[in-house]
Amino acid sequence: MSTKIYGTTGKLLRVNLNEGQIWEESLDEEVLRKYLGGTSLGVKLLYDEVNPGVNWSDPQNRVYLLSGPLGGARVAGSACFSVVTKGVHTRGVTSSQANGYFGAYLKFSGFDGIAIQGAARDWKYLYIHDGVAELRDAHYLLGKDTWEVEGAIKEELGYSERRMSVFSIGPAGENLVKFAGMHGDKGHSAPHNGLGAVLGSKKLKAVAVSRSRGKIDVADSAQLDGVSKVLVENFKKALGGEMFNWGTSRLVVSAAKSGILPVRNYTTALFPEAKNFDVRERFKIQRAPCWACPSHHHMHITVTEGPYAGFSGKEPEYEQYAAWGPQIGNTDAGGAIVLANEVDRLGFDANEGSWLIGWVMECYEKGLLTSKDLDGLEMTWGNVEATRALVKNIAYRRGFGDILAEGIKSAAEKVGGEAGSMAIHTQKGNIPRGHDHRTKWWEFMDTCVSESGTLQNQLLMLDLTPYGLEQKFDAHSWEQVSTVEGKTTGTLTFADSLVICWFACSGNIPLLVQALNAATGWNFSF
Repeated sequence: MSTKIYGTTGKLLRVNLNEGQIWEESLDEEVLRKYLGGTSLGVKLLYDEVNPGVNWSDPQNRVYLLSGPLGGARVAGSACFSVVTKGVHTRGVTSSQANGYFGAYLKFSGFDGIAIQGAARDWKYLYIHDGVAELRDAHYLLGKDTWEVEGAIKEELGYSERRMSVFSIGPAGENLVKFAGMHGDKGHSAPHNGLGAVLGSKKLKAVAVSRSRGKIDVADSAQLDGVSKVLVENFKKALGGEMFNWGTSRLVVSAAKSGILPVRNYTTALFPEAKNFDVRERFKIQRAPCWACPSHHHMHITVTEGPYAGFSGKEPEYEQYAAWGPQIGNTDAGGAIVLANEVDRLGFDANEGSWLIGWVMECYEKGLLTSKDLDGLEMTWGNVEATRALVKNIAYRRGFGDILAEGIKSAAEKVGGEAGSMAIHTQKGNIPRGHDHRTKWWEFMDTCVSESGTLQNQLLMLDLTPYGLEQKFDAHSWEQVSTVEGKTTGTLTFADSLVICWFACSGNIPLLVQALNAATGWNFSF
């Protein structure tokens, strides 16, 4: 008789797209104790099952979609899931996380995660419900954007809005854009290091998981409820309450003041129009919270003024505002909202997309790229409609968009000359997050040494005292920055292995350890 493992279903769903086979596999408690779930479990599986010489687009590459021991629990932000695969740009392990509902619904359907291998002969999507999984024909979904795919699958299967979570790859993933991501729940994304292109190479258009009746038993429900309440109270106070009450959108203003806002492809650090992006009191908003989250973070927004008045979609996060506002020289928040939603629906990474567009605009300004090169587009700073046209060309690999679809490092090398020196990326080929890293040294360092193709640490909200460090340090001292990074690296990996939203846990790792123990009955110390 098997021993119950709290906080987990104890099952991994295996999908072989080559043969169209689906089966369940038991997860060993010893493995779960060592790797927890989410990112860490995905890395362990990738290490065991994929040869280092395998290319990202090879059918032998695998993709893991994983919840963790807090998945589906009554803890804010616990419906996150982690995607792990061999990434496109770095050709090494990559992980990316998305919020929404998917991670909780996957657990309720009876699985801690999904392991996808092989490549389908014809386009498929995966449908999971009540402990059952099936591959279904996806031809009718081809060419549809991520919002359209979500609506079409729910209509086909008869699910209302909140009774199913759907994540898909969009046209960008279909066309193997090398910074395509996985997007779903209308405004959530796991976008980094080309994982959407990996799924596109496997001809898997989407994964749909219903809100089944299953539940997750935890070891100590009362203790977990207590820890959850403390986490919420900390979340309410973090950064003066701004994150809980206003989400990340207002960070555009503070980032501009502190010099970490990316402006016009790093050609300046000044953006006096930042105040234009503080729009919640001007535009119409409606809450669209993630699973079990009481914050006012994720919103649906309707533009009420300016040239895009009447447009309705997901409120951009800070990085999307930064991407489609200052980074491309656009001062109109409504235009940034339109572009952020366009890119989400097309299915690629807003960060890399904006580094590309900003680079193109700087090249255009300096005469290194012309309208003729760009299929007739006048890529002047802040040109929202030209950008809108170009991002579609990228997603469908049309004209110059086909070159840009290879990613910024490759595109810059292709153009060559002076243009190559203006492209923003790491030497490995991945890209930084949405900041001016010339003044954000700790994130600069973390991006360059990260093993995952994106951040492995987050000092914005991290409590440093448990590490024996002073909470305040000189952010422009190479010695202090490297010391703090070295002693705290892996904090995001831990949170992404539980899997929980970083903002919801407010960087309090000891509390996360308590939540882990309450859910599983284990006895981890900080």
